[in-house]
Amino acid sequence: MSTLKTLQMDPTIDPWERQPGETSARYAQFCAYRDLGRTRTLRKAATTLTRADAWVRQVAAANWWRDRAEAYDRHLDKLYEQAWVEERRKAAEADAKILGAAVGKLAQRLPSLRADQLSPGDTIRLMDVVMRHRRVLFGDPQATIAVTGPGGDPLSVRLADFEELAPQERRRRLSELAAAVARRVSAADGDDDEAVYPAWEKEEATTGDSPAADAPDTGAEPARPAGEGVGPA
Repeated sequence: MSTLKTLQMDPTIDPWERQPGETSARYAQFCAYRDLGRTRTLRKAATTLTRADAWVRQVAAANWWRDRAEAYDRHLDKLYEQAWVEERRKAAEADAKILGAAVGKLAQRLPSLRADQLSPGDTIRLMDVVMRHRRVLFGDPQATIAVTGPGGDPLSVRLADFEELAPQERRRRLSELAAAVARRVSAADGDDDEAVYPAWEKEEATTGDSPAADAPDTGAEPARPAGEGVGPA
């Protein structure tokens, strides 16, 4: 098979559409390859077109099949994203109407409610349901999770210091950081921090993270309380 002339793409036409100078037969062959989906291969196209692999590779290269098919995939992704955004917008509008109707009914009911007939728990639950759904509707965050270090300050990771650590020490530090994040997530979910991670404080005590463990060993004996004798009485 002689060398094929490279197809000249028109920048004003979408790549996956038929290009000027492209015959209907060639475009149909490209469409067969394009419509194989994201798992498409030239070998699959050769099987579909009942053509030799070498012939398909040459035609595909001359007519930019791969580039055009990838552009088509990105086009479909964009359409899907736009459709999903529109569906979310419609759902948000429907939820807003439902919430508005519920708030209206509640507002009608409030004047007839007597404060002395509502328990503190009823009042809290009532306000929580309304405000929680309002926050969800307007996209406000439901919880804030922050990883903190000693003293409650934000935990900073010093890459230069981290790189100097031994591999075993790096794994220990990463394990501690992962456990800290897990504790924060558990706390945000309302779980009992101590019940879920009871070994955390024990690990800190045994891994040398306490101030006493960080103090240098000078070889001196610990200070004796005032008045305590040095030798036997």
